[in-house]
Order: sequence, then C-alpha cells, then structure tokens
Amino acid sequence: MHSDILEIEILYTNKCRNWPKVVDLLKQALEELDLPHQISTREIKDRNEAQALSFFGSPTIRVNGEDLEPGASGKINLA
Repeated sequence: MHSDILEIEILYTNKCRNWPKVVDLLKQALEELDLPHQISTREIKDRNEAQALSFFGSPTIRVNGEDLEPGASGKINLA
C-alpha cells in the first residue's frame, strides 16, 4: 500500500452505537479534504482481545497504527 494513504482503523464493541456515525463522519471529512485513505473496522469481542490490541474504549480511532486518544496506550476500559 502506498505510504501516502491514511490507514484508519475503527475498533468498537457491539454495545457501541456511535461507531457507524464515526465512520461516516471520517469518510466525509477525508473526502472533503481529498485525502487518500482506507478505513477498516473491527469489533472487539472480549477482554483478551481488548488487551491484545491495547483497546481503550469504543469507538477507538487509529490512524497509521496510532491511537488518536492521548495517553490511551496500555489502558483498557471497554466503554
């Protein structure tokens, strides 16, 4: 994949009602800014998966592997 493409990953739990809206808003903003991007989504199903992925809360947005939430690395909440 070309390095100029923003790779965006949305992590969420099945109880999160906001993640589809987050995806829609991100797509809209990125298209308006004409930024090349790829968005993927992943449902976090249990605490073990959350810990393995350093999942902080739902939804979590990562851009090129970096969590947008300052200080989120290593925290686990499943909110």
